[in-house]
Amino acid sequence: MSSEKMKILEMIQEGKLTAAEGMDLLKAIEEGGSPEKVSSISEFDLVKKESVSSVAGERFLRVRVVGEKSLKVNVNVPLSLIRSASKLVVYAMSFVPADKRAELEQKGLDLQALDVEELVRLVEETVDGKIVDVEVADPQEGRIKVEVCVE
Repeated sequence: MSSEKMKILEMIQEGKLTAAEGMDLLKAIEEGGSPEKVSSISEFDLVKKESVSSVAGERFLRVRVVGEKSLKVNVNVPLSLIRSASKLVVYAMSFVPADKRAELEQKGLDLQALDVEELVRLVEETVDGKIVDVEVADPQEGRIKVEVCVE
């Protein structure tokens, strides 16, 4: 087994890469990615993981969109930031004009009944792992995978 593959497996075992990220890197090696390119990808992931996880015990809402050819979106939002923003959202909803609120209510969305803080609390306390895992086939981009998870 090549040293690049071993390095990827070690990073998965140490929790520095998820299994899905490791599979993507292993696939890149098998598809002819140069060792230097794969090595730089794995080093980037290692640095990214360490910096994102630098806050002890912090959990993140992660959103990833991966195409066959490249990583399209990689967003990592600390749950503590979402918790703080939820308070702002509650305050901001009071600025929605009454006529627009009534229009939304007619369509089945009652902003007053929406408890953003409770939603954040539920995510923090009960969700661990994948929330959304979708794969679609795009005629131009090929296979695209969307993942939303809490880690």
